[in-house]
Amino acid sequence: MKLKPLYIVVGFVSLCLVNCAMENRSVKSESSNSIVVAAEEIEEAVNIETESTFNSQLINQKLQDFYDLVALQNEHPEFMEEVSQQLKNFTNDSISNFKTSDFTVIKNVNQIGKTMIINDSIQKVKLSYDKVINNSKRRDTIYAIITKKIITIDNETLISHKVQFSKE
Repeated sequence: MKLKPLYIVVGFVSLCLVNCAMENRSVKSESSNSIVVAAEEIEEAVNIETESTFNSQLINQKLQDFYDLVALQNEHPEFMEEVSQQLKNFTNDSISNFKTSDFTVIKNVNQIGKTMIINDSIQKVKLSYDKVINNSKRRDTIYAIITKKIITIDNETLISHKVQFSKE
């Protein structure tokens, strides 16, 4: 008879130990989940900053390319048709909005305000920049519309970025 109460006590103690061990595992699981979530948030913040830097460099380059094409069109009217086709990739606005008489260098491109998210693949950014023409500098503003498209080539996923400019 003395064995039965001892078995009951041992069984109860072992159940308590198993329960404690399971609670400890769930606490560890929750803390590891929060670490994973924190790591994902940091990675996302780094990706956003990297993307912002990439967008900024891309916009600067495309804006300069755009004004180079406008200058080429002005200096060499014989290339009007070819250059006009390329300019259509950069804007839907009238090219006369951007005409300059001389070669233009773009400097000090800065974002004004926050990026407007149009949808998942289109963002609109208002920019201010300096147009340097023959040692004179003029401040101007423009909108950059960045379109992202996910493409797959040979089972590799890539993101294509297209930048267009608009005065509105």
